[in-house]
Amino acid sequence: MPVVFVIGRVVFIVYFIFAGLQRLMNVTASADYFAHTFVVPDALERATTQLTNLIGLSTPTVLAMLAGIVELAAGLLIAFNVGTRAMAIVLIVFTAVEIYYTHNFWAVTGPQREALMVGAVLHVSLIGGLLAFVALGSSQPGEPDRRGDV
Repeated sequence: MPVVFVIGRVVFIVYFIFAGLQRLMNVTASADYFAHTFVVPDALERATTQLTNLIGLSTPTVLAMLAGIVELAAGLLIAFNVGTRAMAIVLIVFTAVEIYYTHNFWAVTGPQREALMVGAVLHVSLIGGLLAFVALGSSQPGEPDRRGDV
């Protein structure tokens, strides 16, 4: 059973590792995507302007790089069973934000709505899998109780 669990862990997390690599390998396209799907809340507008002036990169570029790093790093840490609960929580929050901003099926109609709903349901399913990692932490099914792990 532990071998199957390890294989399942790695196969499940490949989605996040691949998505992170894709974002980082093509930051320009990812930034363009963020520019069209993510609207910076008014409360954060001043901070993003200061960040842009400080580092010389646009907000969408920073978001694309940050998203890629989060997905890749958290995915790799879960795959290697390091900080599993914490990284699963990070990816849950990340995925929930992604659902809200990129799969807004409630704002469209027709075939586009159906495609966005499918994407949203896929991401909700990913959250379900990540919740299993939150519940199990770094332990494996069949192991003695390890309440102290993180």
